[in-house]
Amino acid sequence: MKLRCALFTLIFLILNAMGEFTSVVAADESLRSAQLEQTLDSIVNEAMTKDHIPGVAVVVTMGDKIIFKKGYGYADIDRKIPIDPERTIMPVGSLTKSLTATAIMQLEEQGKLSMEEDVNSYLSSFQIPLYQQHPVTLQHLLTHTAGLDEALYGIAAASPSKTVPLGEFLKRYIREQPPVRTPGKEYAYSNAGFGLAAYVLEKVSGRSLDDYLSRHVFEPLDMPSAALNATESVDMARSYTYLNGEYKQVPYSYVNMPGAGGISVVPSEWAHYMIAHLNEGRYQDNRILSSDSVEAMHSRHFSEHPDLEGLGYGFYRTRTKSGLLTLWHTGDIDGFSAKMELIPSRKSGILVISNATSEGISVHDKVTAAITGLLSEGDDHDVRHSDAPADNLQQYERMYTMNLGPQHGWGKWFRWLGAKDYQVKSSGDALVVKGVFPGGSGETESRVYIPISEGLFQDQVREDTLSFHQENGFWKLTFTQGVTILEKPPWWLHPATFFVTYVVVGLFWILVCIIGILQYLLRFIKRKKQPFPGPVAWIASLQTVYLIGQFLYGNSEVFARGYPTWYAWGFSSLPLLALAGAVILGVRTFRFRKSGTGKQQLRACFSAMTVILCLLYDLFLFYWNMLSIHYS
Repeated sequence: MKLRCALFTLIFLILNAMGEFTSVVAADESLRSAQLEQTLDSIVNEAMTKDHIPGVAVVVTMGDKIIFKKGYGYADIDRKIPIDPERTIMPVGSLTKSLTATAIMQLEEQGKLSMEEDVNSYLSSFQIPLYQQHPVTLQHLLTHTAGLDEALYGIAAASPSKTVPLGEFLKRYIREQPPVRTPGKEYAYSNAGFGLAAYVLEKVSGRSLDDYLSRHVFEPLDMPSAALNATESVDMARSYTYLNGEYKQVPYSYVNMPGAGGISVVPSEWAHYMIAHLNEGRYQDNRILSSDSVEAMHSRHFSEHPDLEGLGYGFYRTRTKSGLLTLWHTGDIDGFSAKMELIPSRKSGILVISNATSEGISVHDKVTAAITGLLSEGDDHDVRHSDAPADNLQQYERMYTMNLGPQHGWGKWFRWLGAKDYQVKSSGDALVVKGVFPGGSGETESRVYIPISEGLFQDQVREDTLSFHQENGFWKLTFTQGVTILEKPPWWLHPATFFVTYVVVGLFWILVCIIGILQYLLRFIKRKKQPFPGPVAWIASLQTVYLIGQFLYGNSEVFARGYPTWYAWGFSSLPLLALAGAVILGVRTFRFRKSGTGKQQLRACFSAMTVILCLLYDLFLFYWNMLSIHYS
């Protein structure tokens, strides 16, 4: 009897203790929720007003629960539908990449693929060309180090019916844009890399990506709203751009590589995915990954500098000012902008999504910085002020040039259209970098970077870092988890020179075209014989029409939906027709130069100059893949 009483007493004490513990946890979560709301309301509302953002959703997890979720503003301005983190469906863009990496790890757990295997062993309809005999592996694909050319052309469609099957898209892409650098050597953000990883998943699993994710990720994580290339619905948020005092709606696009950025989901459901990654692959009673696979995804597999946290599989790694390790990814698509950040040591996850992009320091960064600041209260360590070895800052002083873009295929010309210069100067014990920064305001600004180790510097205000290294005697500057750029080339190889060449010769054609039209009209009014403009005017007219079409249509369509057949093979052949006319004109010019009058010979000289200029200009367009036939 005494034993039974003692046992009941012990059980009562345990249950009472558990109840008190639960109360403490609940109170702590309540406190955190109230504290978060008090902290975030002013930050989000101020950013929305300043950057003209219609709506923002914020979700925060702790342990295995959502402790904060709130919508701000509107999901649809016209219909006055508010953002609801439990109902509003929002595209998350490149956050999809983390989920694709998770699915790849599931197949590795089952022994169906290997991260170190040449991906060609999983492909049948096409093969990835080797770059200097180096194969591409899944590890390269999931860390953006596969050395693939940048995919810009035709990556999206205007409607689901116009999307291109993933295998067909990749087959064309690889045929037209082979790898451009040694795999595993340099980070370069690659949508094509994750598109290819998703295709490998389809080949190995025997299922479409959408079907596989639905069965093996969305269902166990209770994410019923999640879908690839979701169709429009009443619950789907709209995105906007703010122009001339008005909100302009941004149309949806449908990506041809959905594994790189095609998921739309309710924000609170995406939180289930964050919870799984923060709890060794488990959400409630369902497990999507083993603890070893989660650890592998979160571990560093590549870094631009040995003292940086680098990249895991589908996650970027960095540390806060107080030293907290964070895993994060961002996503931007059709005006939507998202950021996910996990803090493993605190088992906390943060998701921020807006339906308009912000300038400067984004609302996403402000929110995540505020929350990680609350989580690290009491931590005194500032990783930025670690003892850095003596470094000769003067050696980094020079101009660097960013000329990003494809090296093959359509859009190669973007390498000079979007070029930017950066000036690096030393200022005592820091570097001052001046230029238009990736993810910045879009305006030229100066930022101060302090050394944290040899060749590695951190922004004095932000957590951004940059590093320097030499290769073949030339310096390279790397915006960490961004891009690598080279020393400024000589003027004749500078992207700006190519741009000026394109514009100046284009203006010449426009001027000649206008003069030809005016001459024709003048002769017509005076009723002189010459019913049609001369051959030089026709050549200039063809070039002018092409330039206008390229400016009004070609420049924008190349980056997403690609060109229809009439433009790719018809309109883009106009300079070739002009060249054919120039050849005929050249024959006539040769005859006049030998037997014509003085006036005819003068015209012949101008015609000869036109022929030569037309030939050189077409060679220029051919090299930069702006014609229907390409150089590379």
